[in-house]
Amino acid sequence: MHHMRYTFILLLLTGSGFSCASPEEYFKDQIQEPVYLPYNSEVERVKAAGDPMKTESSIVNGDVPAQDEIVLQEEQGRAFISSMDGWIWKLNLKDKTAEQYVKSPLLPAGMAQHPKNPDIIFFCVSRGKIQNQDPDNDPGIYELTISTRKIRKIGTRVPFADKSLKPADGQIGITLANSAQKKIPFAQMNSSNSRVVEKADDHAVSLDGERIYFTEPYDHANAILGVSAQSRNEILTLGRNGHLWMYDLKNGTASLVAYKYAYLDGLLLEYANGGEKETSIIVDELSKSRLLRLYLSGPKAGSDEITIEGIPGLPDGIDRDDKGRIWMALVAERSRLVTWLHAHPSWKRLMLYLPERLIPLSKKTGIVAVSPDGKTPLYYTMHDGDLFSFVVAVIPGKDRIYLVVYKDGLKGLRTIPYPEGLR
Repeated sequence: MHHMRYTFILLLLTGSGFSCASPEEYFKDQIQEPVYLPYNSEVERVKAAGDPMKTESSIVNGDVPAQDEIVLQEEQGRAFISSMDGWIWKLNLKDKTAEQYVKSPLLPAGMAQHPKNPDIIFFCVSRGKIQNQDPDNDPGIYELTISTRKIRKIGTRVPFADKSLKPADGQIGITLANSAQKKIPFAQMNSSNSRVVEKADDHAVSLDGERIYFTEPYDHANAILGVSAQSRNEILTLGRNGHLWMYDLKNGTASLVAYKYAYLDGLLLEYANGGEKETSIIVDELSKSRLLRLYLSGPKAGSDEITIEGIPGLPDGIDRDDKGRIWMALVAERSRLVTWLHAHPSWKRLMLYLPERLIPLSKKTGIVAVSPDGKTPLYYTMHDGDLFSFVVAVIPGKDRIYLVVYKDGLKGLRTIPYPEGLR
């Protein structure tokens, strides 16, 4: 079997008419031990019949280019959408018209409304291409005041992380309890104690609006946003380069919350016993197809755990509905080949030389809904990719679900009705 796979890959390399460009050394270096990723039978048991994303989806507006995030403000009859064209769009939910609202400094990504002020939206920005270098605006967290269309930079630097440390026995990565986080004032951050953010992907805002947590899936120089050969190689090699950061707006500081995880992406804050201070964070490890819980305070402070694994796709954005259930976008189905390669990492170096067109991400894209604690699957569907690919976020509205589709060249904002029993 190994010989047949090796022969097949050699045929691809020699018969596809391309010259082998050497991948970056760090991708080769981060290939490590075998990892056996399971498939969760409980998820398969709740799979919807047919392809609801194909047969039941509808287009709300056909003008909005491919998206990364939506902030629904249904009470105000509007929504704001971060788009691949570099703009934040405004959608009128009543007449379904849309307009380019404000130009982002770089490519806009995850967005979230200020919990106490609907006139303010916080959003992540990152490079869309390696060439997108702006001396005045680095990747990081920015603020939009809707009424004035003014954008303010919140932060674009983060403290250095000690990469020589390893996770403790029984831990997946390194999570720092609130009391263990080293906070550096924004005004004191410089090249001696911090670096620029390479890729700000998604974020969550505390209930009081004073703390912003955001994920940096990997910190390679010139990291770019979106589905690319770069993100493919990071997924393939299972690099443990994911960071979780926190900006404290009240105290004007930045701190490292967690690191040494594989491709951190979507996140949700959790609160214990009705409190207003976040005690833990649910975050997805995209390349390992699972959700984790990271504890910030309490008896488990500084520890992590798996809430659900064996997800049949690559989990991207996650959001909650009004009942607390978690809706997870699967940007692509997890292929059997990639799962096999994780268990046989000696073949990965060879695969890094293959161009993206020969081992692209699956066009299939899906949704998984789980219980509020992130443990029990409630719903699962996978679209065959005929209408669209790369659903990166699923936003629950009052009476429908909005699909955030990150497919270059595709236009249109899509929704689907809630599945029966989850309305």
